[in-house]
Amino acid sequence: MKEFLVFMLSLSLFFIVSCGSETAKDSEELSDIPDWDYSNVVSDDEADDSEAPVDNSNTEQADPGQDATDPQPTDPGISDEIPDNENTLPQGCGNETVEYGERCDSAAPITCSNLNSAMTGATKCLPDCTAFDMSTCDKKAWGVLNVRFMTKYILDNAKTGDSNYFAQGALPYAAFNGLYGDTTQYFPTIGDGSVSFAVTDNCTGTLGANRRQLFVKQNPAGGYPRHELEFSPGSIKSGAEYRINAVKTFDLVDNMLKLVRYRLVDRQNGSECIMGIGYTGSVFITSVYPENADLYEGGSVEIVANNVEFYYPTEVPGLDEETTVPEEVLKYPLCSK
Repeated sequence: MKEFLVFMLSLSLFFIVSCGSETAKDSEELSDIPDWDYSNVVSDDEADDSEAPVDNSNTEQADPGQDATDPQPTDPGISDEIPDNENTLPQGCGNETVEYGERCDSAAPITCSNLNSAMTGATKCLPDCTAFDMSTCDKKAWGVLNVRFMTKYILDNAKTGDSNYFAQGALPYAAFNGLYGDTTQYFPTIGDGSVSFAVTDNCTGTLGANRRQLFVKQNPAGGYPRHELEFSPGSIKSGAEYRINAVKTFDLVDNMLKLVRYRLVDRQNGSECIMGIGYTGSVFITSVYPENADLYEGGSVEIVANNVEFYYPTEVPGLDEETTVPEEVLKYPLCSK
């Protein structure tokens, strides 16, 4: 009898401790998170070229868990006040070496298929080293893009409304290059003042657990079209390959799937809408810090993607009445073409 009472008492204490642990997790604040090593943060001197004043009055940022019809929070990268970088060359532009703040650095032409297997023609780097001249390429799919992005400072999405904070991670170059549409449209356009950046945000997983989720975005000074990559929630490891997919949703094994969504977001009639959704291709994690950990502000990441094809959401190949792009993946209402 005594042994039975001891067993029941131990079992009761176990449940009390377990519930207490869950409560502690639910109430965790960002301030409770240990600081990362900030030695790789872009200093004020390093960020001179990217310290662009940001007008948040016309900006919108989508919360990963937010309904597409809800009002969108501020997206700091969209601003008419971002300066035109056409006459501001990144430091080192012209030395034939791609450095931080540059998309490319060479006068030699390359075939467009080197950037993306779905492109044809030839292209070369723009004189300001911020992008390739995509107007000389053509496409095989409805839309194609290549991405080369590196930042020394990943931003916390909850703080990006502060322009001084946002400037730490805002890079004045075009990380996304490509073309799309029934009538061909190129991005970036010359001198559009594109700003590229990475943010990390909270995400509630399929089991209710809070994870961090990485986004890489690009906005021109005029605001649209905006390009975004949304990585599946959880830790990211150098050398990982994330697959573009237009149909699968992040599910029970979130990060195990290693999926990434590409969206081409536009603005029509005063509201954000989706113009294109990634169909196939891969995004490679060249490097990430901290390694294989949930990302908070202050980390760094470098990615590359040269084989991404995308389509107008209702024209994704293989769709039928039983296979559609889920609302969770679309995230926004459909744009008119």
